[in-house]
Amino acid sequence: MTENSFIRESERPIVSQNVSILLVEDHSEFRQSIADYLRLRGMRVTEAASGIEFYRALRQARFDVAVLDINLPDTSGFDLAAELSAREDMGIIMLTARKEREDRLRGYGDGAHLYFTKPVDSEELALAIENLARRGRQQVNRAVGNSSSTLRLDRARQTLHDPAGRFVRLSGRELVLLDYLATRPNITVSREEIAGLFGDIEPDPESRALDAALTRLRAKLKAKDVELPLRVIKGVGLRLMANIKVE
Repeated sequence: MTENSFIRESERPIVSQNVSILLVEDHSEFRQSIADYLRLRGMRVTEAASGIEFYRALRQARFDVAVLDINLPDTSGFDLAAELSAREDMGIIMLTARKEREDRLRGYGDGAHLYFTKPVDSEELALAIENLARRGRQQVNRAVGNSSSTLRLDRARQTLHDPAGRFVRLSGRELVLLDYLATRPNITVSREEIAGLFGDIEPDPESRALDAALTRLRAKLKAKDVELPLRVIKGVGLRLMANIKVE
């Protein structure tokens, strides 16, 4: 069986909504065939051939769905799924030639929402991607809509304001961090992703630099009696539990 036979394309691809996909597959010809079809449906596809490229892509953009092969040259798709499982905004699909029951169970156990085996029907895959992306966006929108108060981030003045009119002046890094988190309310953002905001090429998950920065930020907020519901997810990253309006 050739890699070309791993995808059964529909004759008339239906144009999709603008969904962002991270496609992780080390076989270039198969990856390209999948990517080309999804792009025909109006989806934005970022291709990655390894775990290193996967992490680099995550630092540069936000994705609605990740489609992961299991057998990669430098890591396992299972490990990548587990890495993404804490993120409520991203759907996870395993797409692999491994068909054993144990592999399926591990895939779901590591956080996959769907598990497809090759050959895969391209239209079925595309519809599954659309459904996962729609559910993720609805969940985020509900979380934002349920926020009881709105903070305001003033980029020009480099300040954070609360509904009572109190404000805190931010450092450059604090501004970049809050600006980024404001686009991801109620979503867990990994330490690696945060480190990428500041240009760290190979972020160290064990680094305490982020913790020190958060301690300084919280001290500023406490001094001005400004509340920022920022939750630290141990071993994973940060989650902003409120809506911030950016101006």
